[in-house]
Amino acid sequence: MKSYVKSGLLTMLLVLIALAAPAQETKKVDYGPFLGIWTLEVDAGGEFYYLTLELKLVQGKLEGGLSEQNGMFTNTPISNVEFDGQTLKFDSKTPTPPDGAERVIKTEVKLVDKKLLGMITIADLGMSAALTGTKK
Repeated sequence: MKSYVKSGLLTMLLVLIALAAPAQETKKVDYGPFLGIWTLEVDAGGEFYYLTLELKLVQGKLEGGLSEQNGMFTNTPISNVEFDGQTLKFDSKTPTPPDGAERVIKTEVKLVDKKLLGMITIADLGMSAALTGTKK
């Protein structure tokens, strides 16, 4: 009989804890301003590269592809996407100068006055460059 009482008290205690716990709020992130096609200008120490970034929402997840203006790579999928409502971070694995070898490009941008501002980094080359994006 004591075990039934203990079991009942334990169940009641768990129910009370569950009811008293504050509801977990799901942080709703507004991807809207980031969605669409962006023209990116990358300033690598005076050498300029032009990319196109397409961002879309697929089943509640931000997805997209990156292309290089001269066709070095086209619609390379972005991965490891992180977005906190202000800063967008993602990776893409693309051929890169000077030798066309495939490397991971890490991108971090913020939306400021309807422009993307940020940096790209190619760790394998020890390179970082400023990036500016305008929506098409």
